Amino acid sequence: MAVMYTMFWLMVFSTVFGCCVAATLPPKREQLVDENTILDLAERSNKTFLKLIGLAIQNLRCDLDRCSQWSQWTVDALAPGQFGVKTRSRNCWYDSCNKTGPKVVENDNTIYEGNCPTSYNVTNGKFCLAHYTNKMNHSAAQQTCEKDGGHMINIDTKERYEAALKLTTSNYFHVEGMRKVESGHFYDDFGRRIQDRPFFKWASGEPHNGTSMFVVVKGSEFFDVTDGWTYHVVCEIRQ
Repeated sequence: MAVMYTMFWLMVFSTVFGCCVAATLPPKREQLVDENTILDLAERSNKTFLKLIGLAIQNLRCDLDRCSQWSQWTVDALAPGQFGVKTRSRNCWYDSCNKTGPKVVENDNTIYEGNCPTSYNVTNGKFCLAHYTNKMNHSAAQQTCEKDGGHMINIDTKERYEAALKLTTSNYFHVEGMRKVESGHFYDDFGRRIQDRPFFKWASGEPHNGTSMFVVVKGSEFFDVTDGWTYHVVCEIRQ
């Protein structure tokens, strides 16, 4: 309601005083006029209505951006035909402009249907995983997982790593993570640097600053390899 009220008066003032604002702005090339521009202009011209418009825009921007980004959905792996409730949350501040002081946690719940194929394993009640024992290179492993509607497992938590170990006894297996340029950073399919994830540990001497472009796991450590090396793969389908 407060946002609609602010927008209403903003439209009124913009219509009534728009010509005056345009006339007052200094003759410059095209520029973005935001609340700071208007507030600065109001101070220099000593025009109260301009200050009111600037503050209205500022409050509207704060009201529309008073909360943090939503967290990832908390969801369990379910087979088709099974239903569950997934949840996500975010923080919202009373001081919406500065995002400080008292805040509340908003929760968002929705019903979803499972999509874990019967050929996959539901591990720890959360993860939908499949272990392919035929050895393949990184490109073939990626294609195999994508054909299932999934991707190579993204080991971003210890819990997900332990779930993968329950399926495979191989020394090495392909996981999500690659770099596009030699000696560059490795990224997962979500665009995150893999070394910035909560669970990650390069093995001693890794990564090699050469043509090794992909990531495999042995034990609890990560190694980089070229596309010519063949290993098992663990695929994952996230709900």
